[in-house]
Amino acid sequence: MTSVLLSKVRDRIPLGNALRGIDPGKLKEFMQQSHAPEWHAFAITHRMWRPHASVPCRWLSEVLPHDAPVFEPGCGSGANLLWLGQQGFRHLLGADISAEALALGDLLARELGIPMETWQDNGITPSRLPENLGGIVSVNWFYHIPGASLTAFLTTYRKALRPGGYLALDMVTRHYDRVPGNQWHSDDQKLPEGQRRPSEYTVRLDRAEMECLACRCGFALVRSTCFVLSRPQRAAYLLRRVD
Repeated sequence: MTSVLLSKVRDRIPLGNALRGIDPGKLKEFMQQSHAPEWHAFAITHRMWRPHASVPCRWLSEVLPHDAPVFEPGCGSGANLLWLGQQGFRHLLGADISAEALALGDLLARELGIPMETWQDNGITPSRLPENLGGIVSVNWFYHIPGASLTAFLTTYRKALRPGGYLALDMVTRHYDRVPGNQWHSDDQKLPEGQRRPSEYTVRLDRAEMECLACRCGFALVRSTCFVLSRPQRAAYLLRRVD
């Protein structure tokens, strides 16, 4: 019980989650060169305060050797992969649908001296899937995709993992179902109802649902935590491929 409590406390302490060595002036220059959307700069500079993204990466860093290949579908500008690189990982792969975000990540990787291979692809229906991976991290995007199937996602990416490999991800919990106006896009809450878009949080699951779904798709749930104060409330999960 004590170790579980200590683990949950550590999951909420941001120390060690920040990217090191990124000069603000250089980041601004790289943003201009790449034409990446502005929120990528926020994700990089505020990474330590985004536990739904940083904690799953730290879990992978604790269970994988540094020579294990790690892949991130939906990697954006590569903040998570770059952080893993600063922990000693050297076989880092990433894909994203945004060419601009990938360009920013490549500039940062060169600046920091971290080897990182990236390519443009769709995370839901990837045309290129790496093989024999030690770990996969997927955070802060899946639940934004209308009609996305977590069953299909887990089935697809399980094939990319070596036996015993790990998949770390986050998920919006069903707590958000009880938030007033949860059916509408969070930016549109003050608009007349006829002008509101549907919610950007299209997939919501609680722990029991995630564990059951993971089991059906050939994974064991080995670690989880819920960030009860996040808005929307999110949980992080570490799954291991079982055979």
